[in-house]
Amino acid sequence: GLKTALLRAVQAETGNDYTFPSHELPGLLDEATRNDFAASFQHVAVETLVDKAEKAFHDYSPASVVIAGGVAANQELRKQLQERLPLAIEYAPMQLCTDNAAMIATLGYYYAQKMDPISPYDFEVIPSLSMTKTAWAV
Repeated sequence: GLKTALLRAVQAETGNDYTFPSHELPGLLDEATRNDFAASFQHVAVETLVDKAEKAFHDYSPASVVIAGGVAANQELRKQLQERLPLAIEYAPMQLCTDNAAMIATLGYYYAQKMDPISPYDFEVIPSLSMTKTAWAV
């Protein structure tokens, strides 16, 4: 989605295709261009998340919401949510606002424990798997 679109835009800007090592791309951009790409990415990411939060608020009318994970450290996201959501917003402490990889790996571990043993090559890939439905319902 969004990260791939950014990668493709940077590849086009630098004149490189998908075979060029992506970790080397930032070094090919001047500082102003890097900053422009970063600001554009943040703007679209924050706007998307806030729009989804607003939709969830209107669909479910929660009394409060919790924002956690690495994204919760983003100050612009916090500002936009505060301005656009008329409810209490709780945030995890900043030291806990880290990458979600460990959480996803742990969920995968518990999910796998509930499955019959199969070859890892036979796992069905489900990118939009619900964490709340999956963790306890399998």
